[in-house]
Amino acid sequence: MLIIPAVDIKNGKCVRLVRGDFNHVTIYSDNPVEMAKRWKTEGAKVLHVVDLDGAKNGKLTNLVEIKEIAQEVKIPLQIGGGIRDKETIKTLLSLGIDRVILGTVALENKKLLQEIVKDFSFQLAIALDTKNGKLMKQGWFEDSDKNYVTTALELEDLGIQRFIYTDVVKDGTLTEPNYNEIANLIKNVSVPVIASGGVSSLSDIKQLKSIGVEGVIIGKALYEGEIDLKEAINVS
Repeated sequence: MLIIPAVDIKNGKCVRLVRGDFNHVTIYSDNPVEMAKRWKTEGAKVLHVVDLDGAKNGKLTNLVEIKEIAQEVKIPLQIGGGIRDKETIKTLLSLGIDRVILGTVALENKKLLQEIVKDFSFQLAIALDTKNGKLMKQGWFEDSDKNYVTTALELEDLGIQRFIYTDVVKDGTLTEPNYNEIANLIKNVSVPVIASGGVSSLSDIKQLKSIGVEGVIIGKALYEGEIDLKEAINVS
């Protein structure tokens, strides 16, 4: 199982939000590139990089920082946040990004998604960001009223080969993951699932491993020192 540190970028800085709330921001570093290099040095095999400004305004915004991370940190990167057209995907892949994460476009534009899947299926993951079992979109600002499992099955039929599940209510809270929803998703789909949201201890990691996730994204718990990355990798 992969342990995947999160590097969230807002206004060129490495930050964490609570439940996606842009009014509840903690800045952990003025240099997200150095933070990414730190996680690689401590043993990370993959990084999860999110352009929070892009997620909010619907257009990739912190491309300079993302490009520099790709140049400086030679491990696989998965990038999300405001990626809603083919040209942005092409731009990211040309930088050497390994995986592009789509959210809103997967819920709002089936035709475009089909075109993207046709060209980039192996380099895609779909973000399933839930709140009380319903999927959120537009940077978590809007409720789509779509059930996460039903939608995941529809997306799998379209050719999606990986999901990244996050419980918005849990994210950034240092509580615990939504084990029930994660287990239910894994039971119903046949493609890999990466889990995030609320991971705060090594016991969380062990339980997620037992559920069968492909990887665990950890954010605030790493930045607050609640989890040591090397220890997390050891128990994974």
